[in-house]
Amino acid sequence: MPENFSFRTLFLFDKIKSWWVILISFSMISSIIYIGCERPTDANQKDDGIPPAVPIGVQISYTSDGEILVEWLPNSEIDLRGYNVYRKTNKTDYIFLTFTPNSYWFDDSLSYDEEYSYRISAVDIWGEESQRSAEVSATPLNRFNPKKPRYITINARNWEGRISIVLSWEPNNESDVAGFNIYRSLSSSFIADSTNLVRFTSDIQFDDTSSILFYKDYYYKIRAVDKGGLMSDESDLLTDQVYDMAEQVFPSNDSIVNYFDDFLIKTIKKPANYRILAQTNEYYGEFWSTDFSSSIVDDTIKVKFNPPYLYPFVYYYWRVITFSNNSSLPNSISPLYKFKVKP
Repeated sequence: MPENFSFRTLFLFDKIKSWWVILISFSMISSIIYIGCERPTDANQKDDGIPPAVPIGVQISYTSDGEILVEWLPNSEIDLRGYNVYRKTNKTDYIFLTFTPNSYWFDDSLSYDEEYSYRISAVDIWGEESQRSAEVSATPLNRFNPKKPRYITINARNWEGRISIVLSWEPNNESDVAGFNIYRSLSSSFIADSTNLVRFTSDIQFDDTSSILFYKDYYYKIRAVDKGGLMSDESDLLTDQVYDMAEQVFPSNDSIVNYFDDFLIKTIKKPANYRILAQTNEYYGEFWSTDFSSSIVDDTIKVKFNPPYLYPFVYYYWRVITFSNNSSLPNSISPLYKFKVKP
């Protein structure tokens, strides 16, 4: 089966359902005749000096939104290696575009208003090439809106005092997507339009650092935008809020203390999930951590500290992390405090 058979047929079904049966049946013929990229050959076969037959049945099976699918009937020669694809435009003559072992070529990232013409030749394992096929042409006009962004995650961050809300999402399948509009509001019922547009980005991640306050809900939606300006539907609504950092009460930074049984921290101003961790240096070497939830707000609490070891007069480091939205990514991260214990 061709390597991207499944993606191609499902993708086209998603854009124009009426093409689905034709493309699957045509592609399955190719798959049945040729399994894998290399055609079977007779071990005793020698170069007969005769090039393969010219490919026939060349047709444009799909054209839209900067994408063109060219298909043809597979050749029957046992020593066939694959096919050369040649392409020209209104501005260029025919040039070699690519080699493919499959009996189709999916061309993408094309200009909407440019006519593209294709001719196909067959190539055998000896390097002999057929004459080129008859020409087929198409103009991939911009007709369909992109699909809305999916699998979006949101992570409000106060990482050692740097405040942001980070959105990330899966890239669209459409090759003509130019980027994404990011919309933000203080209302969960907002409509994603120009009045609440924050930024356009060509990336699949956005780091919002604009006027973000602690403990305030911010709501986001995203729309994909193609090169012709067509926009997708709104994405699902996402929301998060940035937490303040929990205060590290004991041991204080750069302190020398007796052996102790509890960390003391001052909780943030709302119920949250916490993690306290201890490590042997500033960058790595975590040797102890604990996760817990607390409904106590803006008050000092004790957290049991039971490390596997502590050596006297050696610096150890600790910090407090909070989490929101049931996310595995931290919301707030405190500074790294260091301490020593004395005998």
